[in-house]
This record gives sequence, C-alpha cells and structure tokens, in this order.
Amino acid sequence: MPAEAPERRINYHERKESGHCPRCGVKKKKKYNYIYCEDCRTFFRNYSRENSEDVNKKRKINYDQRKKNKQCPRCGKKLGKKYTKTICQVCLEKQYEYNYN
Repeated sequence: MPAEAPERRINYHERKESGHCPRCGVKKKKKYNYIYCEDCRTFFRNYSRENSEDVNKKRKINYDQRKKNKQCPRCGKKLGKKYTKTICQVCLEKQYEYNYN
C-alpha cells in the first residue's frame, strides 16, 4: 500500500474501476453490490463498533464529571449556583434551533 495520500487515492480508484476491493485488491463477484469485499466490510464493521463503544464510555464519564462539578455537560461552561437546568443557556438555544428549524 502506498504511503502518500495522492498515491493511495490513485490506487483506490484504479482498484475500484477494475472491479477489485479498493482496500485489499481481491477481485469481487460481478453481482456484488458493495465497494469493499466481505472481509474488508467485516473489518470496518468491527473496527467501528469497537471504537464507538470506547468513545461512548469516554463521553459518559466526561458527562458525569461535568454534571457533578456543576458544569454544562456539552461545552463544560461553569453553571451558576442558582441555575436550575442541566445544560447552559447557549447550548439550550443551539438545541432548540436544531430541533425546531
């Protein structure tokens, strides 16, 4: 596998156009609808699953720590003592804008 990004991109497109798996170069069947072969698809699926579980654990720990320290769980901004909501006003406005626009 080439080390430089432009070379990898060229290699990817050559393999894809010739009907091979862009990652490993295995020839795919003609009726196969996916870009990557089954082995590479399994690799990507497992890799994504493992990483997402790890990221979710870190996010949960970060969320709990911020909430415990009276900070906004999203941005980390310190919340006032009399502030009753969990999320700061700026993050709430962003959330409302996203949900209702």
